Parts: sequence; C-alpha cells; structure tokens
Amino acid sequence: MITLIRKLFWLGLFLAFTLGFVTLFDHGFVTSKQFTADAKGEVNDLMAIVHPIKRPTDKTDQPAQ
Repeated sequence: MITLIRKLFWLGLFLAFTLGFVTLFDHGFVTSKQFTADAKGEVNDLMAIVHPIKRPTDKTDQPAQ
C-alpha cells in the first residue's frame, strides 16, 4: 500500500514539474501573476484534449412524433 502511495506521489510531482517546465518554456516568467495565468491556460488546453466536447446525438433518423 505504501508503494502505491509513493508511486502516486512521484507521478503527481512529475506532472506538477512538467506543467511548470512547459509553462516556463512556452511563456517565460514575467511575474508570478502572469505565470499563474499561463499555467491555468496550459491546464485548460490539457483538459480540452483529455475531455473533448461531446456532440449531441443525431435525432434525424428517429420517426416524427
């Protein structure tokens, strides 16, 4: 059980440092407020890839009621 917690901790730490590196590499560092805004933008970009927008189901093939 401890091994699982340790691996999850290292995975989370890796993801946090990766986010920080990508933000610094893409946007640079001007102020801490700008860095936070850029990091939020990177997270939103990631979430758009992970959770794509669901299209509504097509109801044209259903009979009219």
